[in-house]
Amino acid sequence: MSLHLVFSEQGMDSCLKRRHPTDIVLMLDDGVYACPLWHQANLPSNMARLLRTDADARGISAAQRGAIETVDYEGLVALTEAHSPIVSWKD
Repeated sequence: MSLHLVFSEQGMDSCLKRRHPTDIVLMLDDGVYACPLWHQANLPSNMARLLRTDADARGISAAQRGAIETVDYEGLVALTEAHSPIVSWKD
């Protein structure tokens, strides 16, 4: 199972076209603004994560986040240890 690191809304567009349904997507940096794209695609919230510090810094509300779980830096490291390959999306 792959881990997709999404750094922008455009990156999310590219990721959604290529990811496997069992892959985890982590939105970080400006990628946290892509929460609405995830929800509009009707994808399961348990397959996505947000880096908490980036979401907080950019004012992403709980309503925008929905059921998507947030992770701290330890959670980010755990995800990178548990998944291979790791694919970055910025576009």
